[in-house]
Amino acid sequence: MERLLIFQHVSHEHPGRFLDITQNNGVQVDIVKLWEGQKLPDLSKYSRLLVMGGPQSVYDSLEQYPSRDIELESIREFTRMGKPVLGVCLGSQLIARAFGGDVYPNKVNGKPFKETGFYKTQLTEEGRSDPLFQGFQESFDVFHWHEDIFDLPTDAKLLATSGNVHNQTFVLSNSAYGVLFHLEITPQMVEELVRVDNQWLHKDNIVDEKTMLEQAYRTEKVLGDLGERLFTNWLNL
Repeated sequence: MERLLIFQHVSHEHPGRFLDITQNNGVQVDIVKLWEGQKLPDLSKYSRLLVMGGPQSVYDSLEQYPSRDIELESIREFTRMGKPVLGVCLGSQLIARAFGGDVYPNKVNGKPFKETGFYKTQLTEEGRSDPLFQGFQESFDVFHWHEDIFDLPTDAKLLATSGNVHNQTFVLSNSAYGVLFHLEITPQMVEELVRVDNQWLHKDNIVDEKTMLEQAYRTEKVLGDLGERLFTNWLNL
């Protein structure tokens, strides 16, 4: 039986749709609630690792982000063993950092830029042939919620890109996937993000909350189908 370990950084950035898919596929799941200081279990018991998003930055101090180094080493350990790893948003930044990629705040035209809301993402040639994106169109709209971006680690393959952030998705060693955007998200989760992270959302950022929420509900089925496809593809690796 598949046993999935999930690193969750805050209560409102949870696995969302992905958790429903694990239940439908008979996958046993353990979630480590890192914000509560929960300790990591024996990693050898698990067949794959999912690392969720969160408000932390990879370059924060250990006082600000005490679980960072433990997460980085866990990512390396799963990858060394050839066990699939999927990192979402902060999770993708952690994978990049774990294997030597720089992580830093995004800028567009020399100004800070937060990619918040719905933006079109494009698969690269390698992305179109990668099993993670089997059944995807070449271009699709997805939800973003980040200000940090990353450089690709050495030997990583770029799978998806966008107009504002070149490195959106990558794979390393054919087993560690970093996905900067959110396909686990539901409209209710978008509402919670807007509520909890409202101060962050509006700092140095022009955004229309109403339009964002309307789009989340309007595209719920499309995003749900994409999320199910991506996560099911990952579970089948």
